[in-house]
Amino acid sequence: LSKVTFNEIYNDTMDQYIPYPVFSPEVKYLDGKKISVKGYVIPIEETGDEDILVLSGLPYSSCFFCGGAGPETVMDIKVKKRYKKSYKRDDFTIFQGKLRLNDKDLYFLNYILENAEIVE
Repeated sequence: LSKVTFNEIYNDTMDQYIPYPVFSPEVKYLDGKKISVKGYVIPIEETGDEDILVLSGLPYSSCFFCGGAGPETVMDIKVKKRYKKSYKRDDFTIFQGKLRLNDKDLYFLNYILENAEIVE
């Protein structure tokens, strides 16, 4: 998933330049396919959405949001059904689900794992 480049394009709505992803053919091949990903959980309970969380390839202190890593290192995880587990920051977890590439919707990250389940 790291095989992605970004084009800075001016967005009138945001009134700023936004890095839009350009996915490599290898990454495009995975779009819509069932994959497994592992990483560090970044809970986002403050949004009020208990069906989505963020998975980072790096611990929180080094991640895209706080540590300067690129946007290709994080992924939205949309869980298949409401999960009962309460995640803590940096819980190392493996999820399986259908990958969706996102190069337009600024309300979501560039990678979205849909119908995700925890791999035990």
